[in-house]
Amino acid sequence: MIMKTKLFLFSALISTMVLTLVSCKKDKADDPTKTYPKNVSIEYKCTVASGTPSGLDISYTNENGGTDRLTNVALPFSKKINRTVNAYDDVSLGFIAFGPGGIKGELYIDGKLVDSKTASSNSASSSFTESVSYIWR
Repeated sequence: MIMKTKLFLFSALISTMVLTLVSCKKDKADDPTKTYPKNVSIEYKCTVASGTPSGLDISYTNENGGTDRLTNVALPFSKKINRTVNAYDDVSLGFIAFGPGGIKGELYIDGKLVDSKTASSNSASSSFTESVSYIWR
């Protein structure tokens, strides 16, 4: 009987050690590139935040990853595109305008707001600039 108890305890000890070693094994880092490429919806928005801003110029990342530039854009501005992206691709919306007033720039990925910034100036002769961006990881 004592021999069976010792054998049982020894087996339990070995099993516990093996389970501990296996469960403490360092996990491999997930490779983010395995979920790419993916198709995404990107929406750029600029709206009046205050006052009467004017002379709005916009640059944004287009469907092909290049940059499109627009001048004297009327507010509110919205542009929606679809694009296939890979890990570490990025998109941005930059804007520059004159006061008095401010503009809010927003960037949406698949309908979710990922970046938002507001810029303004108190003077009609002073410009203001800002950008919003996103990097896929």
